[in-house]
Amino acid sequence: QLRDQLAVRDVLYGYARGADTRNWELFRSCFLEEVEIDLSSWNGAPASSVAVDEWVATVRNGLSGFDATQHLTANHLVEIEGSRAHCTSDVQATHRLDQRKVVLGGWYDTHLRRTDSGWRIGSNTLHVTWREGSDDLFAEAARRHMENQSAT
Repeated sequence: QLRDQLAVRDVLYGYARGADTRNWELFRSCFLEEVEIDLSSWNGAPASSVAVDEWVATVRNGLSGFDATQHLTANHLVEIEGSRAHCTSDVQATHRLDQRKVVLGGWYDTHLRRTDSGWRIGSNTLHVTWREGSDDLFAEAARRHMENQSAT
């Protein structure tokens, strides 16, 4: 059970590391082929099930325009039941653009499933409990990324 708990934590660390280093192969490897994502506490959009490649593209387009991001996760409470796991973890996500930043704080509610390739995220809900800075930076970073894509 301890090995499974550590493996689940490693998946969550890979999620954050993949996003922050723009290692989209690592990021993708953390998820099942179909994943339910709920960011409603941040952006108001309802939860939805999406193909993993669509989710990766969404995150890539949303984060790549930032100069840097850092997603810190901590206090992982992992429960294992057979081939399923549930983890709650605190998160603080900093997004920098030029000399400005927006920081989201809260917690993740994550459900995972054991596969032949290891533990993978099947659903992830972000619960934003505080924020600092302007959410306008997300739209600005997305525009910057799209402009950079058009220029290449």
